[in-house]
Amino acid sequence: MARTPADAVDREIESWLGKICQALDLDRSAVYERDAPGEPVRTTHTWLRANSPPFPRNYDPGKIIQKTTNWVMAGNQLTFSRPSNIPAELADARRFVERYGPKASAVIPMWAGGRVIGAASFGKFRSAREWPPEVLDHLALAVRLFAGAIERKQSVTAIYAARAELRVASRRNLMSELVASLSHEINQPLGAILSNLGGLARLLGQGNPEPAMAVEAVNNAIEDTKRTAEIVRRIRSMFKNHVEHKTAIDIGALVNEVVKLTAGEAAMRKTSVQVEVSPSVPRVIGDSIELQQCVLNLLMNAFDAIAEAKSDRRAVTIKVAPEKAGWVGVSVSDSGAGVDPAVANRMFEPFVTTKSKGMGLGLLVTRSIVESHGGAIWSTPNPGRGATFTFTLPVAEKKRSRASGRAG
Repeated sequence: MARTPADAVDREIESWLGKICQALDLDRSAVYERDAPGEPVRTTHTWLRANSPPFPRNYDPGKIIQKTTNWVMAGNQLTFSRPSNIPAELADARRFVERYGPKASAVIPMWAGGRVIGAASFGKFRSAREWPPEVLDHLALAVRLFAGAIERKQSVTAIYAARAELRVASRRNLMSELVASLSHEINQPLGAILSNLGGLARLLGQGNPEPAMAVEAVNNAIEDTKRTAEIVRRIRSMFKNHVEHKTAIDIGALVNEVVKLTAGEAAMRKTSVQVEVSPSVPRVIGDSIELQQCVLNLLMNAFDAIAEAKSDRRAVTIKVAPEKAGWVGVSVSDSGAGVDPAVANRMFEPFVTTKSKGMGLGLLVTRSIVESHGGAIWSTPNPGRGATFTFTLPVAEKKRSRASGRAG
């Protein structure tokens, strides 16, 4: 646990919850976290033996068993071998246990940095059980190890969050300067165009007594229009300094690389990312930089969709598999709220977005890249919740071997 990277802490804790329960013949366990004093307590990790009752839907310990939660978060340990052992002053816990079980449980506060940052519970449903002191000592040690790992993960997440804020601030400043510069440059030719067209309108209103002056005004407006277009082209080239270079690419490896690059973002957003690459996927032909941008755009959109929906299931699945003869498909599925039907047919158009703070350009750029590779991109709603975005890429042609060449 001490050596586990920050982005793998959650998986490691859930793995050990299962190992501990199996070793002690327990049925269910969970870890609860609180980000700061006064913040709500959240269920962050669970393990459940097959055929054991799951946690109640939308389980919120701070509301359902508020008094007991506050008591544990104050640093007190709660153990009972049978429901009748629960202290009378924790009546809300007794009511909860009578309705949902378990028959025996140990709830241990999770200490880190001199404060309680959460708790862990271990329960048995099939029968009562005793909690010998040595077992409780071992459980307390395991919970302390969990706490250390969680604290380390939170520190890393805080660092990523601070860096993200700095990047956003830097981008805002850059965009502010860019817009100011762009406005200054474009306003000059636009002002000249307006002046020329105004003069032309006056001449036409007077029956055009000076044809040569009218022609000159039109020509000046045309030249200023060209100058405006050149300014826009120059600004665009600042952001597109990459020379396209298409080669045969292992698209599965490329997807995994993007997922690794966004591991910190996923950890900060408390979202799991699973990659499923079919073993029969051939190489595709494409520009690796641009295709990384496509996958990154769709992955960040998935993160945003989950955050906007405040989904309790925070998961993204990326699948890479043959789509049809000569093509490979890459799909990104999220557990967000899905695509608003009002924009479903226009989501790949410029400035169309469902995000509260989106600009509506990410999917436009992604479509442009995919189509420049000869592929297509589309969206489909998931059966349960969320949406799946899929794009296709052409398979790289295999080089003919010398033997096959001679045979031909």
